Amino acid sequence: MQGPWLAKKFVTDYLASDIPHRIIDHRNAWQLDSARLPDPELYVAYEPAGLELWPTIITIQMNTGSLTRTDYANWSTDPNYRVTYNLRTYIWVRGEGPEQTTESRDRLTAVVRASMLDHAAMQASAPGFFPYLDADVLMDETTLREEYSDLSYAKGDRVIAGAYLAYELSLNEQITRTKLGDVDSFDVEGENLGWADVLPSNE
Repeated sequence: MQGPWLAKKFVTDYLASDIPHRIIDHRNAWQLDSARLPDPELYVAYEPAGLELWPTIITIQMNTGSLTRTDYANWSTDPNYRVTYNLRTYIWVRGEGPEQTTESRDRLTAVVRASMLDHAAMQASAPGFFPYLDADVLMDETTLREEYSDLSYAKGDRVIAGAYLAYELSLNEQITRTKLGDVDSFDVEGENLGWADVLPSNE
């Protein structure tokens, strides 16, 4: 089993591949510049000690929702499970004032939302993206919800704003059981039996 790290990395790798291309389309559609809809500088699957690059997109796990045994791997006793994780993807933005920072946070969150809803299976056609084909990842869009932070003020009149998207993500995992040993060869002994030996007795 890979555990929650695989789930978080799957989302992180997908967003890092999809968002840069999607932002260009949204800038053109909304007629915005990079100050109002900035490119994320960092995508990570853990909580960093501090934020130095802005905007930053962070995906973490909150808990494991369920584990359901589905079947066994072909020609083995290794069980397959469908595992559901409750994840959050945070968007952190820093800007020059409350209005610009709020707009940047809101619009970037909308782009991340669109990315997830557009490819709930986290499969993208962006160059260089190689999905985990056997994981069968799926984000349950009915569980998606958003929360937005209050504004925080940093030095130099800079403003920090955050948001997160919470959702359930399911994928396949397998337990690989330890082999007790390998059999290189085996011998079979037999003997010829006549009809008298196999027919039932009348006694």
